[in-house]
Amino acid sequence: MRRFRYKSAEYDQVHAWIKKGAAAADEEEDEKAAEPPEQKGLSMPSEYLPKIAWAHRAPLKLQKAAHGKEVIMIREGQVWKRLVHERGIDGYLREVLLSSSADVPMSRDAGYHIVQQRTVGISRRAFAKFISKQAVLQITRDALPEKVQPGRPLEGRGYLEIDLVEAKGYDISKHVHHPVKNFVWITMIDRLTGWLEVKQLLHKGFVDIVPSLRKMLGKMEKTLKTKVKHIRSDKGSEFLSKTQILFKELGIRHKFVKSGSRIEQANKTFQKIWYRLMRLGRGDLNELDVQAQAIFNNTLSSITGRTPLEALDADDLVLSKAFNASRKRKVPRYMQKPIKKGDRCRYLLDSVRGKHAKDINLDYKSYRGKHWSAEVYAVAKVSRYVVHPAKPGAEAVYDEKYYVASDWRPRDKLLLVPGVDALTRDAVVRRHRLKKKDWVDKIGHLAV
Repeated sequence: MRRFRYKSAEYDQVHAWIKKGAAAADEEEDEKAAEPPEQKGLSMPSEYLPKIAWAHRAPLKLQKAAHGKEVIMIREGQVWKRLVHERGIDGYLREVLLSSSADVPMSRDAGYHIVQQRTVGISRRAFAKFISKQAVLQITRDALPEKVQPGRPLEGRGYLEIDLVEAKGYDISKHVHHPVKNFVWITMIDRLTGWLEVKQLLHKGFVDIVPSLRKMLGKMEKTLKTKVKHIRSDKGSEFLSKTQILFKELGIRHKFVKSGSRIEQANKTFQKIWYRLMRLGRGDLNELDVQAQAIFNNTLSSITGRTPLEALDADDLVLSKAFNASRKRKVPRYMQKPIKKGDRCRYLLDSVRGKHAKDINLDYKSYRGKHWSAEVYAVAKVSRYVVHPAKPGAEAVYDEKYYVASDWRPRDKLLLVPGVDALTRDAVVRRHRLKKKDWVDKIGHLAV
C-alpha cells in the first residue's frame, strides 16, 4: 500500500462511497454476517472508481477521530491503519506533535517507526520534511561535529611538533624514594619518521626553555640528517616571545595549532612507558628519561609500519606515502548536506558554544535551545578556497565558507533548515499565551 499516491480528491470520493455503503449496510442489518461491517470493513467493487487503484486493494471503513472528524481506515494485514492523503500529512503530524496524549518520538527514524505502524500514506521523506521545519526541534538540535580536514600532505622529514608536559613530583617521589619537585618535559617529534627527543626541565621560563630548544633542534637535525623546516605547537606561553626569536634566528617557520595529533599521541605513549619504568624501579629521573626515549624510538608505528629508529634509514617517499594514506583513513567523510546560495540556515552562537563563550553556564546544553540563532537567514554568498595546494602525488584540498547574517561562516557552524512551520509555531505561541499573555520564546539571540 505504500507505493501509491493518496490524492485528496480521490480520498474524498472514496470517503463518500464508504459513508454511503456503511449506511446501506446498517439498513440491511444482516444478522448472518460473521462480523459487523464496522469491524470487517467494506471492499470496493472493481467496476467502481477503477482508476483509484489503492481503494480496491484492502477493506476500508470510517472511524471517528479528534473533533468528531471521520477518517478512512484501511486494513493492512490484520491491523487497521489511518489513511492520510497528501494534503492531510502536515495536519495529522501537527496534531501528533502538539497533542498531550501523543506518544510519537520527535526524531526522524524513531518517529517514523511509530507513524508507519499507525498510518498509511506518510513516507519517511514526508515525515522528515515536516519535523525539519519545526522551530522547536531546530533550536534544540545538537551542535554539528567539527569539520576536520585531512591536513597538508607531508613530503619529507624536518617537520616537527613540540609540546610541554607537566609531571607531579608528589606522585613520582613515592616510587623513587626521595623528594621530587614538579618538573616539565619538552617533547619534540618528527612527524614523518616519528623520532622523539625529550628534555627534562625544572622550570618552564624562557631562561631554561630557549637554550634547551636550541640543543634539541641541533640534535634532531643531526639525527634526521636534514634541516628542521617547520614546527607546530599549541599557544602555550613558553612558545611565545624569546622562543619566536630563536625560531627566526634558526630560519624555522612556526605555526600555532589547536593540538598536534602526532605529539599528543607521542606524549601519551612516552609517559606510559616512563611511569611503567618508574614502577619497575629501573633508575632515577634522568635514567628513566633515557630509557623511555629509547624504548619509544624502538616501538613499531601503526602509521609508517616501522619503528622510528628504522624509519631514519627508510626513503622519505615511502614514508610519506604511508603517512598521508593514514591521515586520510583517520578523517571520515564529513556527512553534513552541502549548502548552496539561497539556502536557509541558522548559525551557531560563538558566545554560547564558542571557545571564548561569555559565561560559564548551561546555555551550551542543546536542550536549552540557546546555541542556535533565533532567526533563519539565507545564504548570500558561497566561497570555495584552497586549504592545501596540489603537490606531486597529492591532490589539492578545498573547502567552502558561507556568507550568512553579515559574516563568513564555515559549514560546521551552520544548521541547514528548509524554513519554519509557521502554523505550528503560532499554535505553540497561542498555547503558552493562554497561561502568560506576554510570553516570548527566548531562544538564540533573544536569550543572549
